[in-house]
Amino acid sequence: MLVTGAAQGLGLSIAEEFGAAGYRVVLADRNEAALQAAAAGMRERVGPDNVHVVAADVTEDASVDALVQSATSWAGGLDVLVNSAGVIARAPSDEVATDSWQSVLDVNLGGAFRCARAAFSRLRVSPYPSILNIGSLGSVLGMPMRLPYNASKTGLLGLTRTLAAEWGQFGIRVNAITPGFIDTAMMRSGLDSGALDEQLMLHRIPMRRLGQASEISGVALFLASPAASYINGATIPIDGGTTIDGTFF
Repeated sequence: MLVTGAAQGLGLSIAEEFGAAGYRVVLADRNEAALQAAAAGMRERVGPDNVHVVAADVTEDASVDALVQSATSWAGGLDVLVNSAGVIARAPSDEVATDSWQSVLDVNLGGAFRCARAAFSRLRVSPYPSILNIGSLGSVLGMPMRLPYNASKTGLLGLTRTLAAEWGQFGIRVNAITPGFIDTAMMRSGLDSGALDEQLMLHRIPMRRLGQASEISGVALFLASPAASYINGATIPIDGGTTIDGTFF
């Protein structure tokens, strides 16, 4: 299986979950130093022969094609693709630079598209093919100051539904997870910068706590498993009830 954005955060947590379950895991990220450090730690936990790393840039066609080729050659095939690579830029919407808009969409949405396109022919011959796209609260809520991020994460749901409808005939299931406020490095960057207020966030979550990365990775493993063999085109919110909370009325 192949995970993009695997050097840290949810991507790394998902990779470790699959590795512990016996999968041979390919970690991909454009931050090669962080990627190698993550892989070294993971090899200690799941075995040196079950982890492979490829430095790749999901915004470049050639890099993605080479990534999928390397992953398939090393593992002897490809069963699962997890599109977790993501970036965020915070600014008032009227001040968003075109370059910032384009770069965020190119990673978060364009990267998932490129990886899915490159993986299609390999997944088509797998006995249990699955694609999982990692969305966000920004996929379903209009969160201020995050226009490119929200647009890209909303687009991921359209990508998920379309691929699920088109590729289901080949047995390729395509689903999405929309995590809520999860305690990751990206979340902490917002807290540290003052862009996010932790107490306000906790009050907004019915369960009154941040989620943990392991609470996302466990669902990812389930969605890729035969136990989820008839789940296709679904979006699974894992947000402690944030998006269904009506208690503000």
